Amino acid sequence: MKYYIVEKHYSGSNPRDVKHIDFNRFEVTTKPPRDKEKRICVKGWLGTVDEVDRYAHGVYDSLAAAQHYIQTRLLTWGFRRDPDDDLPPDVLAVYRPGRYPPITDDALIQWLEYRIEVSADDDDKTLERQADTMIYELQQEGRRSYRSQMRDALEFLRDYAREERDD
Repeated sequence: MKYYIVEKHYSGSNPRDVKHIDFNRFEVTTKPPRDKEKRICVKGWLGTVDEVDRYAHGVYDSLAAAQHYIQTRLLTWGFRRDPDDDLPPDVLAVYRPGRYPPITDDALIQWLEYRIEVSADDDDKTLERQADTMIYELQQEGRRSYRSQMRDALEFLRDYAREERDD
């Protein structure tokens, strides 16, 4: 049996939308990848379909060899392996970039509401300091937020506090 690595990368609009936020991945599959013309292609660009770029990263003689290649050559800066439960039969493993799965905007706001008091009087410097602290705390719980996303969430909570104060 041969094993193939296929990279799937969302390249469309709204990459921070909930359905796209954690889309990019590397799949180890037993089915040879095909390009847009349906030809088997084991290295290189396979095409873009529905705003998803696909790339082939080789053929391997064992699952261990394919996984080793992903871990050492493709995701050397951090990765995580997804659970195997909802994979198609030909996909044996899915690896995603980053040690921590990202959090959606709505989930981040809810998470912050239970962990920090954002005041209507907080200035931008205060929010900046809080953002750094909260990013660290979120990572301690195994999740990831971008700095801009954290700042936006804190600003949202500050604006909400201001509306509550003014009512």
